[in-house]
Amino acid sequence: MISFLKYLKPFFSLPKRPKPNRRLVIPPQPRRFFANVPMDFLKTVRFSLLLVTAILLAGALLGYLNLVGQGHRPLLQTVLERSDVLLHGHSLPPPVSNDFIAVESYKAFEPPAKQEPAQELAMVNVSGSIKRGESLDSSLRRQNISSDVRLSLIDALRSKLDFKRIKPDDSYQLELDAQGDLASFRYESSPLEVLTVKNSDKGYQVSKAPVELERKKVKVSGEIASSLFGAFEAAHEDTRLLYAFVDIFASKIDFNTEIQPGDRFSLVVDKYYKDGELVGYGKIEAAQYLRSKGPALEAYLHAQPSGKDLYFDQSGLTVGAAFLRSPVPVGKLSSTFTYQRRHPITGQVKPHLGIDLSAPIGTPIMAVADGKILELGANGGFGNQIVLGHAGDFKTYYGHLSGFRKGLHRGSLVSKKDIIGYVGSTGMSTGPHLDYRVQHHTVFQDPFGMTFKPEIALAGKELRQFKQEAQAIGQLADFASFTPLPQTLKVSTLTITQGHDITLL
Repeated sequence: MISFLKYLKPFFSLPKRPKPNRRLVIPPQPRRFFANVPMDFLKTVRFSLLLVTAILLAGALLGYLNLVGQGHRPLLQTVLERSDVLLHGHSLPPPVSNDFIAVESYKAFEPPAKQEPAQELAMVNVSGSIKRGESLDSSLRRQNISSDVRLSLIDALRSKLDFKRIKPDDSYQLELDAQGDLASFRYESSPLEVLTVKNSDKGYQVSKAPVELERKKVKVSGEIASSLFGAFEAAHEDTRLLYAFVDIFASKIDFNTEIQPGDRFSLVVDKYYKDGELVGYGKIEAAQYLRSKGPALEAYLHAQPSGKDLYFDQSGLTVGAAFLRSPVPVGKLSSTFTYQRRHPITGQVKPHLGIDLSAPIGTPIMAVADGKILELGANGGFGNQIVLGHAGDFKTYYGHLSGFRKGLHRGSLVSKKDIIGYVGSTGMSTGPHLDYRVQHHTVFQDPFGMTFKPEIALAGKELRQFKQEAQAIGQLADFASFTPLPQTLKVSTLTITQGHDITLL
């Protein structure tokens, strides 16, 4: 305001007349505009202009204060700020008013653009599976998972997951947070084995995830046309169920040589489904093999006080004996026990003191009874051979093997049904088969001509309990009626948790 008055001063100031100096000669002065105007008049005009100017300035000041108090933008301020834009090239946004923005500033300032809220970074999900030859670490590295996450995850799983048993097609899912840190991890090694890792304030928490299953108790039946394998295939059942059925009666009948067309089988078993897919079978609860020529065989599952499950017939005698009838569950008898056989390679007629069971190379071979390995290695025309010693002065011989189970050596103890080797064609052999022999008291005997006593006979309270169980499952199975199609007897649901597990075939 003071600077503004400076510009008005020349218009209101009167020229000063110099004092006369009698000693000096004053040159003639130019004629001025106010020279002939009376001094009193000029003073009056000057006073009037100052008074009017003061009134105008006071009014302007009051108006300014009023506008500021109401939140409006004064015109003078708008003019000064727009001038500042022209001189200095920058501006300030107009103040927000409750009513309006001054017209003069409307075009000079655009309202600020509406900013969209910042979007939160989403979680990242990664899915994968173990490929052949991969470890868990290498598989995660292939998925571009950082080394920090990989090392922390593997360290957390170390106490729950056996990394040596990781196999191809094991699947996993990771969830990473916005910072790339692990939020959760899920590893599925089988339909029933699912491990989860959760990141919490206490670190990584590892647990077994609950698995929801549907359980169907079914009756499966079939009739032999050419082989037991073909009958199970016609019933659309997995070979796991076939081998379990054969194993029950392995001491009573050799399914390679002693079956006949028209024979029938029936069994009751639990089938487990996950998301509509069959994941496995439970233990067979009851089984029957009805021979067209010969007595029927029946077996019922019974848990002994020791916790071991065994199969017993209706009278309470174990169906299994000390010796299996055959070390190969499913095979074809290609040569019998005889004292005169022409050798297929040498042409010589000589005794064949065992049986030959043809099977594909790599077919597992079981120990027919508990025993100890007496010999293991190459043995001339028998090729790779294992000799087992058993109680009662029995010995069993297994020849022409393609290989032995890892970890076995002379002196190793084996149990009945343990895998000891694999079918091959080593030594003097015309094709893949097993040469199986049984020696008792130094004399070789026909394996299929021998009989063995039951291992266990139930008695007393346990026998009565078993008969009640057998009667109940027998009524449910109704073996007297035969239908070639599977029958669903019961349906239920089951949740497998960390403290509750089941054994599947």
